[in-house]
Amino acid sequence: MKREALIRNAGRRNAAARRAGALLAVLWCLTGILAVIRIAAGDGGYLAREMLRFAPPEKTGLPAAEYPAVGEMTAGYLTGRTEIFQYYRAADGGERIPCFHDYEAAHMADCRGLIRLDSWALAAAGAAALAATGFALYRYRREEALYRGMLTGLRILFAGLGALLISALADFDGLFITFHRVAFTNDGWLLDPRTDLLIRLMPTEFFIALGIRGACRALAVPAALDVAARLMIGRTRSNKKE
Repeated sequence: MKREALIRNAGRRNAAARRAGALLAVLWCLTGILAVIRIAAGDGGYLAREMLRFAPPEKTGLPAAEYPAVGEMTAGYLTGRTEIFQYYRAADGGERIPCFHDYEAAHMADCRGLIRLDSWALAAAGAAALAATGFALYRYRREEALYRGMLTGLRILFAGLGALLISALADFDGLFITFHRVAFTNDGWLLDPRTDLLIRLMPTEFFIALGIRGACRALAVPAALDVAARLMIGRTRSNKKE
C-alpha cells in the first residue's frame, strides 16, 4: 500500500510539473507576441518604410519626403506620445492642410485603445510569466517533467497558431474582416481609398508584411524555450545517471 501511495504521489507531482512547464511556456510566448505588437506600433521609422513600400506616393498623393513624419506621428499617437492624430501638409502660400478626416482619427483612436490594452496585457503576461517561472524552478527545477511540459506547451501553442495561419492563407481577407468586426464596436474601419489617405497608406499588403515580420520576431521566444527545455532534459537525465 505504501509503495502504491508513493507511486500515486510521484505521478501527481509529475503531472503538476508538466502543467507548470506548459503554463510557463505559453505565458512566455504570449509575452513575446504582445511585446512584438507593442514595439511595432511604436516604431515610426518602420511604419513609414512599410507605408512607402506598399503605398508609394503615386498611389497616395503624399510626397515621399512626408512619410517619415507621418510614420512618427502615427507611432507616437498609438503609443500615447502624441495626443492628436493628424498631419498637416504645407501648401502654397504657407497654408497647412490636414491629411486625415475626423472619422479616420476616430478609427485610430480605437486602434490606440487596442495598443493600450496590449500594453496592459503585456505587463500582466510578463509578470505572470516571471511568477510562473519562479514557482516552477523552485518546485520542479530538477525534474524532467517540467521541461517535458514546456515542450508540450509549445506544441499546443503552435497547433493553435498553425490553425490560424492556415485560415489566413486560405482567406486572409475574411480573417482580416472578422478581426476588425470583433476588435471594433463600430464601422469606423470601413474606409474608402478614393477619399481616405489612411487606408491608402495602409493597404492589405501593409498588414500582411507587418504580420509576417511580427511572427518571425515572436518565434525567437519559443525557439529559445525549446532549446532551453531540451538542454535541461539532457542535464536532468545526466544527473540521474550520476
